[in-house]
Amino acid sequence: MKKQDDVTFFGYHVVCLIDVLGQNQKLARWATLPDDGRLSSEFIQDLKQTAGTVLAFRDGFINFFYQLDQCTMPGAFAALPTEQQARYARFKECRVRVERLSDTFVFSSLIPNIYGDASISPLYRLLSACCMAMMWSLAAKAPVRGSITVGAGAELEDGSFYGPALAEAHYLESKVAGYPRVVVSPTVLAFLAEGQVYSTDPQIVKVMEQVARICRAFICQDTDGRWIVDFLGKGMRELHSPDTAMADWVKMAYDFVCSELARFRAIGDSKLAERYGQLQEYIESRLPVWGIQS
Repeated sequence: MKKQDDVTFFGYHVVCLIDVLGQNQKLARWATLPDDGRLSSEFIQDLKQTAGTVLAFRDGFINFFYQLDQCTMPGAFAALPTEQQARYARFKECRVRVERLSDTFVFSSLIPNIYGDASISPLYRLLSACCMAMMWSLAAKAPVRGSITVGAGAELEDGSFYGPALAEAHYLESKVAGYPRVVVSPTVLAFLAEGQVYSTDPQIVKVMEQVARICRAFICQDTDGRWIVDFLGKGMRELHSPDTAMADWVKMAYDFVCSELARFRAIGDSKLAERYGQLQEYIESRLPVWGIQS
């Protein structure tokens, strides 16, 4: 990481770009504001489905991200020797930047941490948060589409992120993803490949390698050959195995996708019908993981 003129940081980042879908059609309902300034119940409902949905997604994603920062066994952590506690804190060190333009979000985090490690923690958290966000958004009938990449970029003076990694993330989301899914770039796969040297501390390397294996379990190859976030895969199931309520979210997400597919077929929208057909195919392939019958 380099810092120039005390205002701009250059380095390798992990970038996640998420677009909340269907907002343009819903925003069109804002075209006729009441002349008397009084908001009707219908307009308030439209407001909830647009601005409310976008803000809820932002808060939910950040909450998913930072839940992973909490120590699940504080007593066991306190019992560790000081040196091991320091290593744990070193591994967990991570800062995410959140930017929003209309209904599109950019979540980015510098990969080198303050200790000089090529930290895998930001990527692990973003992959996990994407899994939760995909499941939650479909269950809430507010589908999203996105991408995750690793690449060069700059943290500009105004706090925004800019660089090749953002350009690639935007391309993957807008031109490649197609239907509600999160596409993973080849640079992410390379960063997670076996044999990577993440730190000069052998103990940190061991932990990073273990987490890299977990990250790989959050990724699968789709039917078109693209690598995507496997938000209903075994990795996600194992992460939340004690939580039986998660299966209810999966069922709600599946029901929504089936209803959208039927709706688009009924109105003759072949493009969206094909996309939701692909999503239905993916979900049905993962239902057995959650003990659900299609």
